[in-house]
Amino acid sequence: MGGQRVTLRTTETPQGALAEIALSLGKEGSTLRGLLDGFLQSVNIGLARGLPLSDYITAFAYTRFGPSGPVEGDGEILCATSVLDWAFRRLAIAYDGGQEARRLWPDPTLEECAIEEIGTPGDRGPLLPLDLPVQPSPAARRRIFRLVG
Repeated sequence: MGGQRVTLRTTETPQGALAEIALSLGKEGSTLRGLLDGFLQSVNIGLARGLPLSDYITAFAYTRFGPSGPVEGDGEILCATSVLDWAFRRLAIAYDGGQEARRLWPDPTLEECAIEEIGTPGDRGPLLPLDLPVQPSPAARRRIFRLVG
């Protein structure tokens, strides 16, 4: 995808249910590798504690970041908006509904996968709500507390 080689490995329980996932990228630095490992470790902990895979699929399918674009070597997913998008839609097809999952999670268009589609920070609006509560000053907070005793 986007010139990046991606490998998804899974471990299954004896009953055939998904137990653990691992994802590796062909061209990754130590920072990205560490973040990806930490993220997937948290997903694996959630799966081990009984969180449904469908919750993860809903949360991470169609996430947008590079690399993105056409997917080579996967006959069922032809385009993805990110590595996580591809991985979790692949898991949906393999472990959470098969072809029904393919219908529920269709491929995005090439235009939706384009890097330009991600936009710039100015296009996304403010990250925090503009109507944040007013925090009292430290002096005002000290007046609220009373020494009892």
